[in-house]
Amino acid sequence: MFNKTLLQCALVATLGLSAAAYAGPQDNTAVIALTEEMPSFDAYLSTAREGIVASKQIFDTLIERDLASGEYTASLATAWRRINDKTWEFDLRQGVTFHNGDAFTADDVVFTLTHYARPDSGARSTSWLDWIERVEKVDSHKVRIVSKAAFPAALEFISGSLSIFPKAYFEKVGQPAFGKQPIGTGPFKLASARGNEYILEKNKAYFGGAKGNAKLDRITVRVIPDESTRIAELMGGGVDWTWNVSADQINQLQAVPNLKSQFGSTLTIATILLDARGRASGESSPLKDVKVRQAINHAIDRKKIVDTLLGGEGRLLTTLCHPLQFGCDEAAAVTYDYNPAKARELLAQAGYPKGFKVSLSSFRDKPRAEAVKAYLAAVGIDANLEMLQSRASFSKWREGKLDLWYGDWGSSSMFDTSASLSAFFNFSPQDGFYDAEIRDIVKLADNAIDPAARKAAYGRAIKLASERAYFVPMHTIVVGYVSDKRLQYVPSPDGIPRYYQLGWAAK
Repeated sequence: MFNKTLLQCALVATLGLSAAAYAGPQDNTAVIALTEEMPSFDAYLSTAREGIVASKQIFDTLIERDLASGEYTASLATAWRRINDKTWEFDLRQGVTFHNGDAFTADDVVFTLTHYARPDSGARSTSWLDWIERVEKVDSHKVRIVSKAAFPAALEFISGSLSIFPKAYFEKVGQPAFGKQPIGTGPFKLASARGNEYILEKNKAYFGGAKGNAKLDRITVRVIPDESTRIAELMGGGVDWTWNVSADQINQLQAVPNLKSQFGSTLTIATILLDARGRASGESSPLKDVKVRQAINHAIDRKKIVDTLLGGEGRLLTTLCHPLQFGCDEAAAVTYDYNPAKARELLAQAGYPKGFKVSLSSFRDKPRAEAVKAYLAAVGIDANLEMLQSRASFSKWREGKLDLWYGDWGSSSMFDTSASLSAFFNFSPQDGFYDAEIRDIVKLADNAIDPAARKAAYGRAIKLASERAYFVPMHTIVVGYVSDKRLQYVPSPDGIPRYYQLGWAAK
């Protein structure tokens, strides 16, 4: 049935191919299919994975992390040094130009980081920048970044999420227009964007740096949410590369000779956040009771979800961080086994023997969300599930309009617990718990210079957060990639595709 359905879809797709379908080795171009729309190309206004991926192609950060060695390497900065516990100094690369020809200088760094560190900037993830006290221009190609307190993860954040924008162009067009027509220094520049499609062209004046020059001359990015349609387009030649393909499809597509199907690891974790503050349902919210939150943890068979819906690809978690992140002490967490009888007992003790109703939102992976809904129903909790685009779904959580949010958190692919656990225990809009004790411990961990002290503090926070059951830690995310077999691509271990590494195999 699978092969028959795919072949039928492929035939339909082939009959309706656009000119983009003929991209390929002959003109050194490719067509990529993504699952979600780009609300903005402004790297600071979108925490959606598609936005983070686009920013990697269009913009540069001061430094890059070498994913093989774990070391930081030169990008827009060629050298850096710690001046004191709160100050880093960066020598900027000379001769770099933005896509519009403007020269890159210290003014651009100072402007970008100062602008988005402001509370009213609209930055979606405040933890990316709220550690910054000020950014100083030393001379035309030297800057200093001063933190509010000692912040050992500074280089991780600078390399992972702080793209640099052109001051003059940004001030000329304004923030909304910049999000639609961005200018960066990256290996690709945005040539056009309309509807569900945008085009990236190679930046022929790129300085190289850690990323190196793009191998392809042009990439057309199409938004195709439906998985079967994306696969049919791949088989018909309308698409050359896609990701977020389900495990069962990956396993079956490995038999298709002209396609390459593979899994890739990520730093993304799946979790269910519980509105312990009662923002969505008020003071009478059942979720304000720790026994209710513990019951929800016991109600969900996480292993079965991984085994049946993810093909066994994914590691069960104990807390709100990725095992590869510094400070993520899994052993410190209190764990909850799958025990629906225990869940019902806890609900009865909390005064809800017949259960209650909750709002639940998720995105992208409907089967996983429906499985969670079913497990909750089995213990008497009636979840009204709403599937949305990732930005809309997380916005409802941030705005306090959800009892439960089931989604994926990628930490902007930063290898530090300050980018995951700390992002949800900081009294920001995405903090649905407002636990002052845990917030203070996390802040201590974020600012501790001694690595052992940092780990110990994160461990204490992890233990308390799991005891109080503020979330249901689910599993790591493993991404499925499918591409034309001739298109060379090795998945990045942090889960962020580098389009500039895509290239057609030599004949």
